[in-house]
Amino acid sequence: MLVNEDTIQNIDIQDLPNANNFLSKVSVLSNQLPAILDDFKKYYVFYNKTPEYDEYKQMFENIKANLNTTNSSLAKINKSVDSATEDINEKLAALNKLIRRERIKNRLLKRRLGREEEKYNGSDEMISNYKEMYEINYVRNWGMFLGILIVSIAISKVFNNTSSQISQKPVQQPVQQPRQQPRQQRRQ
Repeated sequence: MLVNEDTIQNIDIQDLPNANNFLSKVSVLSNQLPAILDDFKKYYVFYNKTPEYDEYKQMFENIKANLNTTNSSLAKINKSVDSATEDINEKLAALNKLIRRERIKNRLLKRRLGREEEKYNGSDEMISNYKEMYEINYVRNWGMFLGILIVSIAISKVFNNTSSQISQKPVQQPVQQPRQQPRQQRRQ
């Protein structure tokens, strides 16, 4: 269900699904499930021990069908909860968007008026100003981080290229001078 500004005016809390309906359905299923599983175990064993006995086969098939019905009921409840949650989320997102627009309009009207009526409104105005400042600084900090990252990668590439060029040049070994004998050995 798409929610737009026209349908926002018609949102009523009574229209929202009641969680107690879902909980009661799940509670009924969770109360039935242990008995169904016990019967399933019992007739599974009976049926596998004596597959030729038709009554065990029939009871096993009935219990298996009952278990499948319970499973499908639980899947339907799950799907209903998911769709109800999506509807509520869409409505709340639309309401939140409308509230933000109204706050912006309210702030602009207060600026035109040129005064603040109460201290509460003044603090509320400061909070919205700090939020704007935070968002601007947040974007600026990310920009600085990415800039530093790009510059450091570029510098490392430059130094890696120059060091690889230096390492490719043949290294000349120094010419060794003949060793001089220590002075004591010369005198002898």
